[in-house]
Amino acid sequence: MEKPSILIVDDEENVRTALVRWFNLRGFEVSEAGDGVEALEKLDGGQFDVITMDLEMPRMGGLEALLEIRNRNIEVPILVVTGYPRDAEVALQRGAAKVLHKPLHLKELEREVREAMGQVGA
Repeated sequence: MEKPSILIVDDEENVRTALVRWFNLRGFEVSEAGDGVEALEKLDGGQFDVITMDLEMPRMGGLEALLEIRNRNIEVPILVVTGYPRDAEVALQRGAAKVLHKPLHLKELEREVREAMGQVGA
């Protein structure tokens, strides 16, 4: 059975490091990006089963990256994880599967990720 793949997009290195460790230990193939530009580069180089995306990032934020991903017709569930709930509605309009609010427990995020991929209860 192939490992599920996840792309973690967040400008905070400590957040990415924690999420990479968490999802690696749970059997995921994990890639990471520090902003929307890097995320698009990763998407050009491969496919992912799910993406977690912060909104507030340098160079290209999550809202712009969401729009670009959908303009490229890339069909992948994108879970927006943000401390800025005011942008939640825009993120959903631009194709986010769900908006989750920080702070977030890792178990809760994993449940949401698996649900988005159709692996509920794993």
